[in-house]
This record gives sequence, structure tokens and C-alpha cells, in this order.
Amino acid sequence: MPGWSRNYANQQKISGHNQTYNMSMPNNNRLNNPLSVGLLLCDDVDQSAQAQYGNYAQMFQNGVDPSKKSISLTPIRCFEGEALPQPTEYDGYIITGSRCGAYEDLPWIGVLQAFIQESWEQKTKVVGICFGHQLIAHSLGGKTEKAAAGWGFGIHSAKIIDRKPWMTDTDNLNRDRYNLIVIHQDQVVNVPPQFKTIAENDFCPNSMIVADNKMLGIQGHPEFNKAFCRERAEFRKELLGPEVYQATLNSLAKNETHSKTVFNWVNNFLHL
Repeated sequence: MPGWSRNYANQQKISGHNQTYNMSMPNNNRLNNPLSVGLLLCDDVDQSAQAQYGNYAQMFQNGVDPSKKSISLTPIRCFEGEALPQPTEYDGYIITGSRCGAYEDLPWIGVLQAFIQESWEQKTKVVGICFGHQLIAHSLGGKTEKAAAGWGFGIHSAKIIDRKPWMTDTDNLNRDRYNLIVIHQDQVVNVPPQFKTIAENDFCPNSMIVADNKMLGIQGHPEFNKAFCRERAEFRKELLGPEVYQATLNSLAKNETHSKTVFNWVNNFLHL
């Protein structure tokens, strides 16, 4: 931890960021005063696929608020070593997925862990998606590891077990169950003591976790569509094996996602 903190502090000397924002914006001002949110990129779409599917920054902006009237995202490519801002510089942050593991000893992951810990101390709002969800838990006293259940791939359904006021629906959910694309081997196996699990399924018991109105972790990918998931399944076909590969294609053929609803939850949460 001390080494990570020094790395984070050293990055701040070269970040060049000095603007601050009001963190106490009421919900009814969201259109007049859109949130400025840092998008902490931990990976990106392969260059060869970006013309067809876009990049992560485009996927997240289109998902959370394509108009940018409520939330405007600023991409920060931390997986490539781009310096992180101070936690209070933006109104909040979204941490994306990654092909890396939260437990890997990589310099940029250590810096991001220190940033999450500092954000917790500063009461800065952070939302983690897939790897971001896992890294939040891993950084704050929980544990992420490769799951014995193996690959989660395709469209999975999770059940809300503790619905929060900000979880308002824009899709028609079936008995508090929502569908999202998942692509992961790792899972949060121990939730930090400050957090509660609010959605679960048999494959991934900690599908969504939250700590009051401060931090939110979501295992699924609301930013991915079915075509992109299918492309990823084809890319990893040999790694997945025939059973998981076929189950993935079946799930994509039979189910729709509730990405719109989940992004609505993210938008609401960031505005709390």
C-alpha cells in the first residue's frame, strides 16, 4: 500500500488537473448542471473492431447519457499510464472492465487501487463495472479471485434482493430480475464490510454491491450489446470450450438485456 500511495501521489505532480466541481448538486438541477464524470478506462475495444462497435468511451457515453445534458464523461486511459486526477476533481467516476485481474501486480492497477481508497476517504462517488466492480471490492477490504464456476459469458439474469430508491426501471423487469451481458472469469468472493450485496444469482452471488450512496459495483456490462458479445465469444471460442461457447450463443438468441435500466440506475446513483 505505501508504494501504491507514492505512485498515485507522483502521478498527481504531472497530471496538470486543477479544476474542482460542486459535489452537492441536487437531482432537479441535473439538466441545467450536468455532472462531469471521469471515465477511468482500464482497457479498450481492439482497434480492428472499433469501426464497427466503437470504443469504450463511446459505449459508456451512449449508455449513460448520449445527449451529455445530464452526464458528460471525460476518458482517462489509466491502463496506459495516463495520470489520474485528484478524486475530488470530478463529480464522480466510472471504472470500466479490463482483461486484467484486480489482484494482478501491475503498476497502473496499484495506482488505481490507491485512487479508490483515497476516493473512499474523500467520499467521492465511484461506480465500477466488471473489473471496476471487482477492483473496488479488492481495494477496500474484500477479495476478488478466479471463480471456481469458470467463465461467465453471454446474457445472465440477476435478482435484486435489496432494491434502492435510485433503482427505477425503464425496462419491464420480470420479478426484480434484470439481464446483462457478462464476460468474466473473476468474481468478488468476499464483499468489503462497508458494502451490501443488492443483486445476486447462482453463478455470481455478488452481482451488484453498494456502500450507502458512495460506491456501486456492477458485475455485468450494460455498455455491451449482443453483437459485440458475440464477436468476443468468437474471438475466445477455443478458450471458452464448446459447452460455454454454445451456451453463450443460446443466451444471446433467447434473451434481451436490460442495459437501459441499469444505466438509468448508474445515472441516478451518480446524481445522488
